[in-house]
Amino acid sequence: MSNETSRPRLEVVATVPPPPGPTHPDVRVGHICVARPDEGPDVLVLVTDLADDHVQALLCTDDDGIATETDAVLAPRITGCARRLLVHGDVAGSVLRTRLVRSVGRVDPEIARRIVLRGCGMDFNSKDLGRGSPIVNDSDPRWAAKMDRVEQLRTVKARASELGLKITGLRP
Repeated sequence: MSNETSRPRLEVVATVPPPPGPTHPDVRVGHICVARPDEGPDVLVLVTDLADDHVQALLCTDDDGIATETDAVLAPRITGCARRLLVHGDVAGSVLRTRLVRSVGRVDPEIARRIVLRGCGMDFNSKDLGRGSPIVNDSDPRWAAKMDRVEQLRTVKARASELGLKITGLRP
């Protein structure tokens, strides 16, 4: 009897199947990658910065109806994915390269940079990135959806110890 559980398939797929290759792809800024958690469904991330053993990434989903002013909604012609993609500009974290399974699309690195700026509240004028309206109070149903997306990214985010960081208490 096997203890393995089957993983749900992602709905967002590349328009051209990726070539067979290593489990840990040679990623670049702008790549949209499948990230695999220890448990639960795979998630999509947009790589925004590179380090030796990890990447900085933003969560991507295909539920563009919940977009906020910090997000970007990208058309398939921009990403190479089969569907419109919602890049959550404010749902970011470090992901170990070993969690990246394959690349399913990509955007120009300059677009990735602009999405990061938007997520930080520094680019609200770009018309080509698409976006939603601001969340003005906690009764907006998108607030709960956004919190769910934070939890979704947490399944693949690297812990401080995995990044070689030590957390110590402050001394008076």
